[in-house]
Amino acid sequence: MVKRHRKENYATILFTIFAGAVIAVFPMAGQAVSSGSTAQPGNPRALRVQGVVNAPVAQVWRVWTTSEGAEEFFAEKANIKLAIGGPYEIQFDPRDDRSGTKGLKVLSYSPEEMISFQWNAPTQFPHVRNGGTWIVVEMRPKEKNRTLVTISHLGWKDGPEWDAAFAHFEQGWGELMKRLQQRFDEGPVDWSKERMMYQDAKGTGRSN
Repeated sequence: MVKRHRKENYATILFTIFAGAVIAVFPMAGQAVSSGSTAQPGNPRALRVQGVVNAPVAQVWRVWTTSEGAEEFFAEKANIKLAIGGPYEIQFDPRDDRSGTKGLKVLSYSPEEMISFQWNAPTQFPHVRNGGTWIVVEMRPKEKNRTLVTISHLGWKDGPEWDAAFAHFEQGWGELMKRLQQRFDEGPVDWSKERMMYQDAKGTGRSN
């Protein structure tokens, strides 16, 4: 009987911790953006950002999987072809190929559910830039034609440069999620007014 009560108490504690984590990740009100990282012994770390977008899944899917859609929130120029091995090129500064993901490809997709694609890093992180990280974007319908979007940045390794790049992208993906939400709340981004991270970061050792 003592062992049984201990097991029940242990299960209760685990449930309480799990419930608290769910509430923290999925806010009950507003359009909050949550971000965080996970790492366990034997499992590589991952960077994840979540947010709720005021649009149905089909519309959110379009802006992630077409050049025209990505140019409405992601960057000023994009070249995307929805096919395995097709280009997934995001150009933050059209005048500088180094500011984007030229040459990177779509890895996988499930229509209106998930797309994954290769990713790189700013030039000040050369090992990360060529380190083979990738992005998984997941979309789940919610009530009232809203969509839960999860961005996961995977493939991280260890080392000071990787740690610095992780911090860079933790901020960067959070800002992108806010811009995705704004695209559907206020309309497509006006790139003549929007300042990208790479612009604000010049001279500070950070860029997109």
